[in-house]
Amino acid sequence: MKKIIKPMLALLLIVIGVIVLVKINRTWTLNPEQNMNEASELKYEQNLSETSALNSKKNLNVEYFINNIDSDTTYEDLEREIGPFTGSIGSGIVRDYYKAEDLVFLDNWLLGSSTKGPVIFEVEDISENYKGLIMYIEKNFKSTEYIKKLFAEKKIISDVDKIEIKPRQFFDLNDEYTYEDIENLYGKPHGITDNNRIYYHINSYYVFFPVDFFSNPESKLNYIDLYSEDGKFKCRIQYAPRFLNNSSNLFLD
Repeated sequence: MKKIIKPMLALLLIVIGVIVLVKINRTWTLNPEQNMNEASELKYEQNLSETSALNSKKNLNVEYFINNIDSDTTYEDLEREIGPFTGSIGSGIVRDYYKAEDLVFLDNWLLGSSTKGPVIFEVEDISENYKGLIMYIEKNFKSTEYIKKLFAEKKIISDVDKIEIKPRQFFDLNDEYTYEDIENLYGKPHGITDNNRIYYHINSYYVFFPVDFFSNPESKLNYIDLYSEDGKFKCRIQYAPRFLNNSSNLFLD
């Protein structure tokens, strides 16, 4: 009797195992996109966790991406200064990223392709919420020469009490901010240019807001431009959506 029971028990276990495998396979087949997304998200979270210690060693912070990169920076420069990318996401299109504080700087060659260096980083928080684009393509911005001329002619007001904030706070702004919101945050502007661009002296930067942002109550905060105290262009942070009507949406005025 015992000899009969043992083979039957083994057969029963095999049948149960096959049923479980069939159900798992059926679930994956019915929801391939969901499962792939979940796998991608899990890998993304694992990458962030695994690279956090490495980022600490590099001492990466948000200000590095504002102050230490320009349109001439190459990938070799970045690797020499802060090491290789700290992770990557995606299964089809792979995107490399650096993590600084609680933000992820994704190399965005989809919007500003460059084989030499990071023309644009797309910035997200660790929950993958879009925080903006940070762009270094100085020659493409029409307003750059005009603002540099203002610095050269000493028309930028410098004898003001500059505002001190954490650089990370620049990425707390978004395109829903109005002039009233900015005034509540920073107070009255430190100056205004001839073409109606207000600016503030914040930390070691002069921060310029878009034309007519001050005078038009309906105007939204599409971007800000950051210049050093000696008038050198540092970067543009764009808060407006990265895509509009399925096309890239870069502000280059």
